[in-house]
Amino acid sequence: MCAALRGWPLRLPTRKTTEPVNPVRSYRKGYHLCRKCAQHVPLEDREPLALEDCPGCGESFLVPLRLAGFWLHAPLGAGAMGSVYKAYHEDETDREFAVKVLPRGERDNPELIHAISRETEACRAISGNPCLVNMAGGGCENGEFFLALEFVAGERLDLRIERLGRIPVNEVLFIGLRLLTALSHIHNRGYLYRDLKPENVIMTEDRGAVLFDYGICMPVQEAMTNDSDSIQGTPLYLPPERLLGEGEQARSEIYSLGMVLFHAATGHPFVDSQLSLDELKAVLKQHLSALRTGGGLKEILDRDLQGVIEKMIEREPHRRYQAYVDAERDLIRALRSRFRSDKYGRLVGV
Repeated sequence: MCAALRGWPLRLPTRKTTEPVNPVRSYRKGYHLCRKCAQHVPLEDREPLALEDCPGCGESFLVPLRLAGFWLHAPLGAGAMGSVYKAYHEDETDREFAVKVLPRGERDNPELIHAISRETEACRAISGNPCLVNMAGGGCENGEFFLALEFVAGERLDLRIERLGRIPVNEVLFIGLRLLTALSHIHNRGYLYRDLKPENVIMTEDRGAVLFDYGICMPVQEAMTNDSDSIQGTPLYLPPERLLGEGEQARSEIYSLGMVLFHAATGHPFVDSQLSLDELKAVLKQHLSALRTGGGLKEILDRDLQGVIEKMIEREPHRRYQAYVDAERDLIRALRSRFRSDKYGRLVGV
């Protein structure tokens, strides 16, 4: 040891802070601890999930809401069907969750209650796969319907495409394999996902592509006979059979996956986003080729990936892959073709 360091204390002083690891402890005691000025702001008589200002410094904060042990404390997103908040749980304070609740003015709306109840039921049935954002809780407490999911940090696929322009071919292949695993798992649990689009895929560092948002999941048997006039989902990625009021099967999900992979590989959707829903229906009754933008499939930089996507998005369902395992097989072949084996039999990037 350097002589100048002899006698130096091994234990360095730690920096003191008044902020807890997470806000649950202060919430239990009935106050919000301002992150900016550390003032204790009483929560009594404040409307849960309302934005308030700290009386000490004016910093805005969300009044927390407690549901079945989850403390909702920060907004994540909002839509007509509900709002999602970041949350901690009293028994797992080292983890974060995403909790969906109904809009504040629509908590008694029977249609929204039915929708979130169906989503909770579907989520409960399909949870348990690393390619999905899995359920952590759900139900109704004090008249408040909610669905709690694990919080998965990452970048949404649509934002990644926007940032990069187009996704590298190898990554597109891995995304396809991950999403096939997710869709196959959901199908094995008796459901179709029915809402595949880049906005519903999170790209994570440790788990790859992860699927979320189960708002329009439907039991397989119900989806096969569904002829509703109302069309749910984003038209750019929907299978033709839904747009035309026909039933859906696994091959319908494969079609949507092909549309997502095309978007990732080229940087833009296959379908002309300027077409109205009625125009989409009219063109689909003729031929899919009239929908495409730019150079179509020729824009995909890898011939093998191009061939897989082409078969995924065939207009006629019987001409597509009929099972997830068949599409998986060809994606794996396409991926292997981009590597070579060294003298030890290991795969090496070309």
